[in-house]
Amino acid sequence: MKERGYEQQLEFNFGPRDATPEEVEQWWKEELEPKGEIQLKFVAMMSVVQILTLVFMMTAFYIIGLGLEK
Repeated sequence: MKERGYEQQLEFNFGPRDATPEEVEQWWKEELEPKGEIQLKFVAMMSVVQILTLVFMMTAFYIIGLGLEK
């Protein structure tokens, strides 16, 4: 059996081509805007959850503090 040295991976060119202005506009309208609308609602909802968590935590500290005063 003949030794061939190290095997080497062929080099591939997977670089993307530049998008046309029409493709960019289509991508913006069909993918980015709808996903952005959904994400905005999700972020708003999670902000409310975070604020409520902080309020509940402070309420628990207050109630625990009242119990420790006695």
